[in-house]
Amino acid sequence: MTYKIGRNDPCPCGSGKKYKQCCANSPADFVEPERKGHAGAAERAIDWLMNKHRKAVSVAITERLFDELSPEEEEALNANDQETWSSIQRNATEWLLAEGEILVHGEPRPVSEYLLGPGGPLFTVDQRRWITQLAERPLRLYDVTDVVPGQQLTLCDSLDVEAPPIIVRERSGSQAALLGVQIGVRIMAVDGHYELSGAIYAFSHLTGPAVAARIREAMHLFDGQGSDLPHLLSSIIQRQWLTQFFAPLPMPAFRDAYSGEPMLLITDHYRVQDWAALTQSLSAQNDVEGDRDSAWNRLIDCKEGQTRSVATINVEKSPNKITVFYKTQRYADEGRLWFESVAGNAVRFLSRELSDPAGLLRSMPAGQRAKPAGAGLDLSPEALAEVVESTLREMYAKWSDEPIPALAGKTPRQAINTPAGLERVKGLIRMYEASEKRQAAQQGRRTISFDFLWQALGISRDAGSERTR
Repeated sequence: MTYKIGRNDPCPCGSGKKYKQCCANSPADFVEPERKGHAGAAERAIDWLMNKHRKAVSVAITERLFDELSPEEEEALNANDQETWSSIQRNATEWLLAEGEILVHGEPRPVSEYLLGPGGPLFTVDQRRWITQLAERPLRLYDVTDVVPGQQLTLCDSLDVEAPPIIVRERSGSQAALLGVQIGVRIMAVDGHYELSGAIYAFSHLTGPAVAARIREAMHLFDGQGSDLPHLLSSIIQRQWLTQFFAPLPMPAFRDAYSGEPMLLITDHYRVQDWAALTQSLSAQNDVEGDRDSAWNRLIDCKEGQTRSVATINVEKSPNKITVFYKTQRYADEGRLWFESVAGNAVRFLSRELSDPAGLLRSMPAGQRAKPAGAGLDLSPEALAEVVESTLREMYAKWSDEPIPALAGKTPRQAINTPAGLERVKGLIRMYEASEKRQAAQQGRRTISFDFLWQALGISRDAGSERTR
C-alpha cells in the first residue's frame, strides 16, 4: 500500500489551506509505486473481511473515527469531500489491519491474528510477512529532515532525540511539502531497507509540536502495561490528525524562547537629533554590540555562556530616523527607559507600533495570502533581496551556538556531535532553505542562500546521511 498527501488534506506547510491550493504544484509530483512481492496484501485482507464480516468492519471503523465526537464535530467531519474521505478511510483501513479488533461470533478478535489464522484469506508468503509485520510495527511520530522527491525520506524519531536517523525508500510519499514537518508512520523492513507501510499522518508546522507534546505527556502519565503504550500513542496520533478535518486550525502560542513571556512585535520610532552623540553613547555601553551600518544590539547573558539580544536599534531609510525593536512587552517597557537614558537629547521619541503575531493571523481573511515583505515599499527585487539577506544573516548570526528546543535544548554546534543530532540540525537548515525558497518565489526576488549556516558549523549537506543511489 502506498500513500501520498491527499489534495484536500491540510497542507503540511502550515498555511491553513488545503494541499491542492498550496504546495501541490511543487516539483515533487506523484510517482507510480513499483510492484513489490507483498503488493496486494492489504487489498486482499480487506476484500476477505468485507465478504465475511462487512458489518463488523463497518462498526469498528465507524467507532474509531467518530468515538467521542460531538454532533457538530461529526457534521463537520462528514462535510469533507470524497477525496478527503478517501484519505481518511485509507488510514483507517490500515489501522484496522494493524491494531483493530472486530466481533466474530460475539467475541472480539484482533484482526491481524484472525487474518493469519486458520480459515483466513489465501496470502502469498510475502503477503503474510507484510500483515505480520504491520501488526508488529508501532505507529510513531517522526521529523522529516530530508526529502529526495520520488525516492526517499530521512526521518528522525520525534520523541527519542538520540535515536539514529532512518532513511526510508518511498516513491509516492516522498513529496517536497513534507520537509520539516512531523508525520505519523509505520516503518517496515523490506529486503534489507526500510519502507513506509502506506498510511501517512502529516501534521503542519503549527500542529506537529503540539502533538509531540501531548504524546510526551501521555507517556509521562502512563501507568498501565508496557504492551498497551504503543496503542495509546497510536490513538493520539490518529485522533490529532483527524481533528485537522473537523476543527479550526489552532492559533499558536507565540512566546519568547528565553523568557517564556508572550511574544509581541514592538517597534519604537525615534528622530535622531545628534548622530555623533548617539553613536558615542551606544559605543560606551558594555552590553551593546554593533554600529550604525549593521545595527546595534543590546545583549543579555543567558545560561551556558550564551548571549541574546533584547533590543535591536536599526537605522531607517528615512533621514534621521531609527527604530528600536523588542519581542515582549517587558523588554519594550524596560528597554525604552534604558535607551532614552543612554541616548538622552540625541533622540526624540515619535511613536510606538505594536503587533500581536497571533492576532495578525486571526485577522487575515480566510484564503488570503500574507502580503509580501516588500509590499508597500518602493523596492526593486534586488533591493528587497539585499534587505532580506541582511535580516537573515543578523537573525542567524549566533544560531550555531544558541540552544534550540527542537534539539532538546542543545545548540546546533553541540548537537552535530552525534549522528542523530547532526541529521536534526541539517533538517532544520533544509527547512529554513525550503521556506526561504517559497517566500522568494512569492516576492519575486532571488532566493537567499543559507550556505553561511552550513559553513559556520563546518558540515556539508550530505554529510552523515547517505542517500540512496
